[in-house]
Amino acid sequence: MSRAQASKHYARILSQWPVDRLRPEISFQSVLKKRLEAAPVAQVNQANTAQTQAPKARNELREINALYSLLENRYSSAYPLSNAMMHPASAPEHYTTLVKELDEVPDRTFFQRIASRFKGMVRLQ
Repeated sequence: MSRAQASKHYARILSQWPVDRLRPEISFQSVLKKRLEAAPVAQVNQANTAQTQAPKARNELREINALYSLLENRYSSAYPLSNAMMHPASAPEHYTTLVKELDEVPDRTFFQRIASRFKGMVRLQ
């Protein structure tokens, strides 16, 4: 795979990758951008370039394929979670509550964060 093709694939992946609402200051897009910018430009004049480019191209193709598979949720559709896994007998509402709390976290105010931290430290039963 040429460097131009890889750049197009990375650009497409970057444009479609969702933003992390929990940690917007640490984004996967910025990591990919830095990696893409730091990649060396192919040198045509070296004799052993053809030998070293083949493994790098294969690895890059694997990485791009892995990123596309994560982006398209191939694994969650290929391996769906069972109802028993999502609702264990010991705590049937655990994962439902966890997802609800994770959805609420980015929209909490400062005082709500302090209150939830205090509630986490003091658990009355």
